[in-house]
Amino acid sequence: LSGGGAGVPLVARVRPAQIPLSLAQQRMWFLNRLDPESAVNNIPVAIRLSGSLDVDALQAAVSDVVARHESLRTVYPEIDGVGFQKVLGADDAVVEVRVEDVSADDAPGRVVEAVTTGFDVTLQVPVRVRLLRVAPQEHVLVVVVHHISGDGFSMGPLTRDVVTAYAARAAGAAPGWSALEVQYADY
Repeated sequence: LSGGGAGVPLVARVRPAQIPLSLAQQRMWFLNRLDPESAVNNIPVAIRLSGSLDVDALQAAVSDVVARHESLRTVYPEIDGVGFQKVLGADDAVVEVRVEDVSADDAPGRVVEAVTTGFDVTLQVPVRVRLLRVAPQEHVLVVVVHHISGDGFSMGPLTRDVVTAYAARAAGAAPGWSALEVQYADY
């Protein structure tokens, strides 16, 4: 069918015990099963940060964003060779902002290492965060999301949410956003 016909509205609904993979996720899941060490489906973001940085506020902000976006706390196990989405609770899907002290010369190699390391999506949440401290007020923030849980378009809203949550946490508050009406698993 082509044209401007009305589609089915996306709304939250009762989910089955085993949430099936979307068609796009099926492809990425299959490829990940063939080679979980491959980084071909990694979506990296590396940002140089200059100035004072509150690492505790950044960790809290990342936790806020992971709690808000189910796709960042979903693993993709299998039963009888069929993958499915298993959304973890926010307390079970801790994404650590791992701080690493590095020299300016070593920073590019550490970025490459972070973005080229694969994920086993059956066992681990598909997001990784590294904070490379080059100097007391110079950092490189590296965020890697596996394509099974995000895409190029979603990196903008995720970045915006991290910035919003960081600003709130640095000011001593929780982010004041409302819950998302739908999540990827509702699709």
